[in-house]
Amino acid sequence: MFEMLSFDKKKLLKGGFALLIALAVLFAVYSGTAYAKSETSVTASYRTAYTEGGVFTHSGYFSNDTVYQNGSSLKYYPAKITTLIRGVYRYSTEPSAKGQYKVFLHVNYFVTAGKTKIYLKNETFEVASGTFDGSFEVPLELNMTRLEKNLRKVRTGTGLFRAENEVYFTVVVRVPGRDEFEQVITLNRNAAGMLYLTGLDKTYKKTVRTVETSTNSISFMGSDVSVPTARTVFPLMSVLFAVPVIGFAYSKRERKPKDGLKDLRRYIIEGSPAQGKTQVVLNSPEDLRRVFELVDRPIIHYRKDETDCYAILDGDTVYEYRAS
Repeated sequence: MFEMLSFDKKKLLKGGFALLIALAVLFAVYSGTAYAKSETSVTASYRTAYTEGGVFTHSGYFSNDTVYQNGSSLKYYPAKITTLIRGVYRYSTEPSAKGQYKVFLHVNYFVTAGKTKIYLKNETFEVASGTFDGSFEVPLELNMTRLEKNLRKVRTGTGLFRAENEVYFTVVVRVPGRDEFEQVITLNRNAAGMLYLTGLDKTYKKTVRTVETSTNSISFMGSDVSVPTARTVFPLMSVLFAVPVIGFAYSKRERKPKDGLKDLRRYIIEGSPAQGKTQVVLNSPEDLRRVFELVDRPIIHYRKDETDCYAILDGDTVYEYRAS
């Protein structure tokens, strides 16, 4: 009965240790999973806060209408016969908002030295201004006859007959809480003597980026555990389950007996069983050490009856210690 009871205890102990090892490994695996996964996830989303834009539609009027009818909308206008370019600028925004606008005409006079423009005179005229709710329209006009007349005055007044002018409109729109909207519409002349406008159409879209940070989790036994918590708890649980097993294995490890002859090993030689008239049996390594110090003779090691024996021969006397 006692033997059966002892067997059951051993079996129970082995089963308990097996369970502890399994749990320690399980939590170690989940610890690795927790450290392999980032603690948080960052998700960025984008939405359009608002859109706005302006467009300028135009038509030309001519001193000679044999080819082009007055009021024709062209991409290029012949500079020598174009007296007027007239049109409407339209601005709108979604969603609708209230704001203010200003429109300016800029006429700058300059001469070119190499690739450098040297400005002689800059003029800015406010064409229109006002408030709006959602949209507005402004008529714009470029009087080519007047622009040419003013250019001739600058040339005559400065004596720089190679002076030119640059002409452009700027539209500035301000809505509270929004970025300032600015559009530049420029009058250009190419080498062929044709006039054309650039910057006629502009659209601006304000995009808002929203970033959301969420804490990642891992599934454990049907429940979600946050990664920061898992990184703290799972390694701790793995260690807690492993400690009893490690402690038991350490306590049951095979301990080597202390070597009482450690300091005498360098004086020990291998030999045959010592022979002498008088045999003195020593009881401990300490006794062997004292005899060695007194007689100063080498220690002979040999095996007798499957036992390690150490002897010191002093004349006819043999001092022998048998290691148990």
